[in-house]
Amino acid sequence: MTHQPKDQVLSLQKELAALRLEKENLSQQVKRLVQAEGKLYAYQEQLDAQLKEYQELYELNKRLNGSFDLPAVLSQACSYVIETLGYERVIFLRRSPSSENYAVCALDGYYDEPVREAVCQLVIPAESPLLEPLFAGEEFRICWAGCDDAELAAFRQKVQMEEFLLYRLGPELAPFAVLVLGNSAENASFYRRVTPSASLPGVGNLVGLLSSTIENQLLYASMERALEQERLAQQKYRGIFENSIEGIYQTTPEGRFLSCNPAIAAILGYGSPQEVIDSITDIRNQLYVDPERRDRFLALLKSGQEVKDFEARLRCRDGSIQWIRMSGHPLFDEQGKLTHIDGTMQNITRQKEIEEALSKLSLAVEQSPVTIVITDTRGLIEFVNPKFEQLTGYGRREVIGKTLAFLKSEHNPPEMYRKLWETLKSGNIWEGEFVNRKKNGELFSERATISPIKNREGVITHYLAIKEDITERKQLEAQLLQSQKMESVGRLAGGVAHDFNNMLSVIIGCAQLAMLKVTEGDQLWQFLNQISRAAERSSEITRQLLAFSRKELISLKKVNLNAKVVETQNTLGRLIGEDINLTFKPAPGLWAIEADPSQLDQILVNLAVNARDAMPGGGQLAIETANVHIDHTYCKYHLDARPGDYVQLTVSDSGTGMDRDTLAHIFEPFFTTKGVGKGTGLGLATVYGIVRQNNGFVTVYSEPGHGTSFRIHFPKSQGEVEAEELAPETTMSGSGNVLLVEDDPLVREMASQMLAEIGYTVIQTRSPEDAIEICRKGESRIDLVLTDVVMPGMNGKEMVDEILTFSPGMKVLFMSGYTSDLVAQRGVMDEGRHFIQKPFDLHSLNEKIKEALAD
Repeated sequence: MTHQPKDQVLSLQKELAALRLEKENLSQQVKRLVQAEGKLYAYQEQLDAQLKEYQELYELNKRLNGSFDLPAVLSQACSYVIETLGYERVIFLRRSPSSENYAVCALDGYYDEPVREAVCQLVIPAESPLLEPLFAGEEFRICWAGCDDAELAAFRQKVQMEEFLLYRLGPELAPFAVLVLGNSAENASFYRRVTPSASLPGVGNLVGLLSSTIENQLLYASMERALEQERLAQQKYRGIFENSIEGIYQTTPEGRFLSCNPAIAAILGYGSPQEVIDSITDIRNQLYVDPERRDRFLALLKSGQEVKDFEARLRCRDGSIQWIRMSGHPLFDEQGKLTHIDGTMQNITRQKEIEEALSKLSLAVEQSPVTIVITDTRGLIEFVNPKFEQLTGYGRREVIGKTLAFLKSEHNPPEMYRKLWETLKSGNIWEGEFVNRKKNGELFSERATISPIKNREGVITHYLAIKEDITERKQLEAQLLQSQKMESVGRLAGGVAHDFNNMLSVIIGCAQLAMLKVTEGDQLWQFLNQISRAAERSSEITRQLLAFSRKELISLKKVNLNAKVVETQNTLGRLIGEDINLTFKPAPGLWAIEADPSQLDQILVNLAVNARDAMPGGGQLAIETANVHIDHTYCKYHLDARPGDYVQLTVSDSGTGMDRDTLAHIFEPFFTTKGVGKGTGLGLATVYGIVRQNNGFVTVYSEPGHGTSFRIHFPKSQGEVEAEELAPETTMSGSGNVLLVEDDPLVREMASQMLAEIGYTVIQTRSPEDAIEICRKGESRIDLVLTDVVMPGMNGKEMVDEILTFSPGMKVLFMSGYTSDLVAQRGVMDEGRHFIQKPFDLHSLNEKIKEALAD
């Protein structure tokens, strides 16, 4: 019993301790419950706020979905930011399609007008470092009161916000808008703050909603514009389709029209498009003149090509045939089958007619044998045809924009040009002749007709010059005139000689009868003897006149000219003297001629005397013979010549030579360049008369300081040839490029035609300097150089030596009017070089070229 109270006390103490511990635990639980309740209240407030935001956002979403006006959308978004999210200020910047910059398109929270105006002008370049992180993937950028980012801090002043959020609206690389929201420094404490740790779900939800809405708005606006453009395009297309002067069609591959415009109906001769659709069921056979053209058109389309400018002839409703130019675009189904063809069609019949006419006119102008030049009213050249280039040597590009003054020569008087312009400016046609100068300095004559070209109002706009090269005609006229003059002088001389011979017969007869009556040696006998001798000398002059006039009685015999020269060679040697070296080069197998042997002696003597007088200090006299053939080309440039076979006698000297003026008169009776009492002037006139009397002709080649060469041609005798047989002629053919160098234009033209006739391609030039340049450039392969020996300035040998320095092995054929011996002796060409004597015929030229090329 003594221990029971003590045990109870201990038990009570334990219970009391347990109660105290339980009380402490309950107290702690109550504290935690109070804390939890506080947090619950805070969460509830936050949840209520978020629910309100979501509710407002939901309402905003409904309003935005019902609006198709982007400014209204942005205005409602501004209100949501300020009224619901609790920020002071908000700005939307939209990307400009033209500049790619971002400019303010909506804002709120700015109540100070100057500040608002300044912010409204804000533009952010797309490449700005401020936006770069947003374009790199960041959803937003934040600037709080203590932010030290330089770009963000600098932006504060522009948007008048101390703290702000910067959001992109739209995709990363090209957002269509930028959102800026925040607070000013003065009012930040009264609004939702922007801090690094601030929760931003409301803003994020708004950004997501706006991104989607604005994108839809832009897409809708784009679709609206596209639909409007399509509507306008359809309206425009319909107007074009109906009113186009070009035919527009849609057809099937089988040949039916699905649709067409009125222009198609007009082209094909139908009253309406519907009539075309109803009437034409087989395009290939109903319309095409050549159905294979339709097959070709379809083949191109079926290959997937879009056909343009396809031309064909179509048969219209009235049976007429029209030229049509069409295009076609093929359309295929999913299996790749051609379903129909869209295209256009034009009637080009008139155009074809004009093109054909223009083509004929163009060909006529381009191939015209006369020069055609068109100038403006100032005389500046606008067009020249190829004949102008060929004739003058000037290229088209060289003369366009220039006047024709570059062709003028000193032979055209200024008064002629003054009258020309007076005639043209008065609206009349001018006709006349020019002596102009080519690019290479050569003179040529032109017969020109120049007329004004007027427009529809009658105003002169251009001048047309049609000019014919009459150089050859002028030269032939001069030859004809000279021939006629010689003929007239011959008739006069013959008449005078005949009458004078009658009188001389009386004088000589009477003098001789009188002398029989007088003692020989008596003074009267001596007087009569002087009269008789003077009459005999006068009869010699009349004999020469008769020879010139071709009225001397002759006795024709078959003569071998080689033998005749050999017979006369000793006599000629005594006649010319020891200081002149006489050489003779007879041609083997020389044909016989029919001539008076005494006249041949007279020709040789007169030419030898003429050569002796031209070489007072001695020199070289060369005589050659040859068989030659004269063709029509040669006769074209020598009026006295006739085609056929001739025996050629060449007499050449190394004397003083003659100029062109002297050459024009050497065969005239009594013309002489010798001093008084040193010649009668009948020597060459006699030669001319004898040659012409024997149906031959004579040519002369001479230049001052380079001697003279006479070429006398006697017709081949029709009898049997008393000579060795000639070798068979070579084939008349050739190929390759020949460079022709000749200063005489007539000879150059004749040689060029001969070469072309044989088959060679000819490159012409008049000067050795130009020939050297042509060979140096090497633009065309030169197979042979055919060059004259004696030319003004550089001679042929000097030119060839220069060419061989850079083109060794070049084939060369020299030509000259002097004999090859004489030319070689004077050092103009080396022995062994290929040489051909002027004049030459086609056969001899062909043989010489083949020899030169084969060497």
